[in-house]
Amino acid sequence: MKIKSIAIGKSRPYTFGEKRFDSAYKKDAFYDSIKVTKLGLDGDKQVDKRFHGGVDKAIHIGSYKHLKKNPGFDILSIGCNILVKKFDESDVCIGDIYKIGKVLIEVTQPRQPCWKIGALFGKEVRRYITRKHATGWYVRVLKEGRINIDDEIVLKKRVSNLTIKNLSEYLTVPPSDKRIIDEVLNLEALADSYRKDFLYSLQKNNS
Repeated sequence: MKIKSIAIGKSRPYTFGEKRFDSAYKKDAFYDSIKVTKLGLDGDKQVDKRFHGGVDKAIHIGSYKHLKKNPGFDILSIGCNILVKKFDESDVCIGDIYKIGKVLIEVTQPRQPCWKIGALFGKEVRRYITRKHATGWYVRVLKEGRINIDDEIVLKKRVSNLTIKNLSEYLTVPPSDKRIIDEVLNLEALADSYRKDFLYSLQKNNS
């Protein structure tokens, strides 16, 4: 995997209709080199800690493939810290461990689209991200260090064939196969927040 861009976001105020909100979704401060800690890229902000940030969701990675397919979309619309070339949600699996320079990261869950995407970039962008599961993926940092724009993201270990796209789909249409359900729930790398949402999806589907 090659890196297209590295960026962080700052909290800014926005207005959507009569609603006022703060957001750091737009990752618009770009770097060629940046320090990485257990909580993500140095200087990056997350406004709503219930859904973004923390150890399990330290860095958000997205695919440039979606922007190439939709040249009219703003490069900031994916809302990611690291934008990668060629690979997307169908190529990355939960529990994957990647090396970037000396930094080690572990894939934990897909990002879940929220209403702020539509507020910031319009309904078309939000529909595309939701329908195509162009969510990007969160990672936890296993080894801190520094990453550079010319570093390659190298797969070091794969523990599952469950892709980011699979897990994004399961929150809408959960699997009926018990083997898949058990595999998802038994993934050690899976973020607790996704596990809770997955269980809720199963319960809702069976009610």
